[in-house]
Amino acid sequence: MDRWQEVLSWVLQYYQVPEKLPPKVLELCVLLYSKMQEPGAMLEAANTWLQDPDNLGLPEYRTLAELHLHRVLLPLGYLSEAEKLVVGSAAFSEEQRLDALQAISTARQQQKHKHSDSEENQKLNQEGSFSNKFLSLLMLLRRLWDSTVSHFFALPFRKSLLAALILCLLVVRFDPASPSSLPILCKLAQIFHWIREAMFSSSYQLPIHD
Repeated sequence: MDRWQEVLSWVLQYYQVPEKLPPKVLELCVLLYSKMQEPGAMLEAANTWLQDPDNLGLPEYRTLAELHLHRVLLPLGYLSEAEKLVVGSAAFSEEQRLDALQAISTARQQQKHKHSDSEENQKLNQEGSFSNKFLSLLMLLRRLWDSTVSHFFALPFRKSLLAALILCLLVVRFDPASPSSLPILCKLAQIFHWIREAMFSSSYQLPIHD
């Protein structure tokens, strides 16, 4: 009926508490939720069963401890809990303990590698986002500059000269009434005359007939 999510709660309705689950029932539940890629559903129930003193002497305890390690703790990334289970439990033989610790070490290295890759990808995404924003800002400034320049040269000559004087007052901050500013004003007016002649001489040149 594809109602596997209800299996654990249905079983606990009969046995009341996880530590009273028969070993075979607990094993089937762990395998089921592991196969459905939901090992977290069995985390609390399996931990409770393994920590109960009445279950330590059962012959199935070692199998369930190994199953809990490889099907629940390691897939969830609970490496400290896995290490504590392996070191603190007398159910593992020395060879099994070494194999389990090696598996935990491998999982920890993979976890660190994934974490570093995630940080690197996040850094690259932030740099790419900053670059895109910077390029967009440059394009906006260029459009504003082109619009300002075209609008500036579209003004009559006197208005353009007045705008340039105001700009000089704001940027250069010289006093136009000062005698020392007279050469600058004359030079500025001469430059605008040259710009005006260069822009409009070719546009308004009279046709020459043979």
